[in-house]
Amino acid sequence: MLKHVYFFVDEHGRSPVEEFIGGLTEKEDMKVRAYIKILKEFGHNLRRPVADYLGEGIYELRPQAHRIFYFFFMKDSAVLLHVIRKKTDKIPINDFNLCIKRKKEVEALKNIKDSEI
Repeated sequence: MLKHVYFFVDEHGRSPVEEFIGGLTEKEDMKVRAYIKILKEFGHNLRRPVADYLGEGIYELRPQAHRIFYFFFMKDSAVLLHVIRKKTDKIPINDFNLCIKRKKEVEALKNIKDSEI
């Protein structure tokens, strides 16, 4: 079990993942939030089909057509970095690189916000 699941916060004080979730339909929102709760409950023990390891310390939650990218932070927490609506089998390299960039920012600046999920 994880103590916290955090949202990444950008240099403008915005949380792209939180904003994306806020724009989902009620049904999609409930599904995504359920997956985030599962992440908090099972943490490092999550496996496919719920989650998968992508490399470079980046993981993905897999609620239906959405991919929520995260990494484990300070052993007992996770940070939600980025989210996409998946349209192809492969994760676009630009999205993966953005996740790596944000992970490095969090590790250096700790620019995160506690989730209320």
